[in-house]
Amino acid sequence: MATINDVTLIEIDSNSDSRGALCPIEFSSLPIKPKRIFYVYGVTDRKTRGKHSHYKTGQILICLRGECFVRCRDGYSSRDWTLNNPNVGLYIPRMIWDEQIYMSEDTILLVIADTKYKKSDYIEDWEEYLKIVKSGEK
Repeated sequence: MATINDVTLIEIDSNSDSRGALCPIEFSSLPIKPKRIFYVYGVTDRKTRGKHSHYKTGQILICLRGECFVRCRDGYSSRDWTLNNPNVGLYIPRMIWDEQIYMSEDTILLVIADTKYKKSDYIEDWEEYLKIVKSGEK
């Protein structure tokens, strides 16, 4: 099962010139095989989202605008990251609990996931998550 040490930052190439910056994301260079991309925006100041884990889904979070505070937990320890650079992503493997606090309403968080959406993949109760982790399931 994944631990907090498996959550890692990923550098995304950035090509800048007088016209601005372009960050290509080559799917073949990611630690997951993307099947879904979505983004979250318009979250009012300091609201928390996430608060769940996935049985099967690994994901990469990239803050395209603004700032997002991310807390990841594995049932034994936790670690925090601040995402505020569009050429840095945070890889979160499956079975890691994560929460995001959007620091301003203009924050845009892009998520690259390696599964299609399935409600049954979500663990949204912290106590249930702890039971699963402590029992060694999944």
